[in-house]
Amino acid sequence: MKIVIVIFLLFSQLAFAQQDKSNLFGFATSNTFAYWDVKDTSFLNKVIALNPKLLRFPGGAVGNFYHYGKSGYGFDFEEIDKYDAGRFSKRSRGLVKSTIKKGHTHNYLDDFIVLAKKTNAKAVLVANMFVDNDDIIKMIEKIKSNNIDIVGVELGSELSNRTFFAKGYTINDYIKSAKKCSDKIKEKFPNIKTAIVAAPLVNKKNHRHTVWNNKLVKMDFYDAIIIHSYARVVKGKKEFGQMLTEIPEGNSKEEAFDLYKARIIKYFSKDYPNEVQEYYGLFKKPIWVTEWNLQISWTTGNTTLQSLYVAQYFLELLSNTQLENIELTTFHNLGGRDYSGSIFRNNSDTLEIQSTYNTLNIIGSVFHYDNISVRKEVIKDQIYKYQIFSKQKRVAQLVINWSDKKYLSRNKPSKKVKIISNYSTNLFDKANINGGLMSQSYIMQHDFLVECLPYSLTLTTYLDE
Repeated sequence: MKIVIVIFLLFSQLAFAQQDKSNLFGFATSNTFAYWDVKDTSFLNKVIALNPKLLRFPGGAVGNFYHYGKSGYGFDFEEIDKYDAGRFSKRSRGLVKSTIKKGHTHNYLDDFIVLAKKTNAKAVLVANMFVDNDDIIKMIEKIKSNNIDIVGVELGSELSNRTFFAKGYTINDYIKSAKKCSDKIKEKFPNIKTAIVAAPLVNKKNHRHTVWNNKLVKMDFYDAIIIHSYARVVKGKKEFGQMLTEIPEGNSKEEAFDLYKARIIKYFSKDYPNEVQEYYGLFKKPIWVTEWNLQISWTTGNTTLQSLYVAQYFLELLSNTQLENIELTTFHNLGGRDYSGSIFRNNSDTLEIQSTYNTLNIIGSVFHYDNISVRKEVIKDQIYKYQIFSKQKRVAQLVINWSDKKYLSRNKPSKKVKIISNYSTNLFDKANINGGLMSQSYIMQHDFLVECLPYSLTLTTYLDE
């Protein structure tokens, strides 16, 4: 019996190590097609270079009110005003204004299909829960007819928020519409997964978020839960993943960003794993993180701090067993007009690239490998080494250096290696409009000593002789 158990455990560990993790490297496309043209090769080629494995459409708030077949996102302003008490009413009109300005008469699903095919990415879709029609079925049919794999469907986005509750939308309304939509999808496409909106975790048992989650826990019509994660490091008033007001801290930028760095390190070592474990313990379902980023802020946006945060998020997903129940993620956001959230910023029709782009290029190279697994080593409390394995063979190494000291990564001499490093003098340094901070790239004959500069992400790739 003991031998059987040992064999089973070894098999389970091997199966987990070899599972496909490509769906973790995804990107939301909220607002993207209202501001960017997929026929623009300067934009398109940069997206292709990211190597996205998964793309989300139409997006969060946009997805809640999307209509198939109409121009742009097909918004119905009466519907939006009826259900949303927040700022989306104004934002949706701005998106339509951009659609008209650019002369777009097609539905943005067409652009999404072009982008997904060009990048060879799979799709995760957001369904409108406020209407009872066949839009989601038509979306699925059209995407599948273009030979794009669909991972699953989100049954709405952030519908537990106060903006909907203020208009009278309740958990009972949500369950009714979500179950009907899920059943409709599974009747025609039984292999497509559906996921429900989990509310934020709160300690009060009578809070509407607790009631929302407890009622959904008793349901069995869905396959996964959706959460959104925006690590908050700047003090002030926040709303929907971004800072509305920001309170200065420290006597200098250096002191302030040291505080932000400490909060990020704690977030990855304790806060986020605990949150994910609590969600899984409650729902016992796989988790989809369909929006995540560093809390959107003018202070930390487009900085070295944000770029290192984004790198470590992916590497923690790949290496921390407490996060293994996260089945897919889509970074928020690919392209828009906002500062710091989107990778590509449309600023008066000028393409501005944010600090996260070059970092994501490096991380994207890891997802070129099949059956990847990652082993983490804490060098010091601010330096982390991640060994990348493909089919149990070491193929690369990534080092995140949050400290202001140089780190020399010592390895046994083996074979020729390529080094790529993104870094900056300070955590608060902001990228230029081309996404640049500082970088270096070179080849060494042996990987005996790899230099990891302060405030850097360094990729070592082991080259075949």
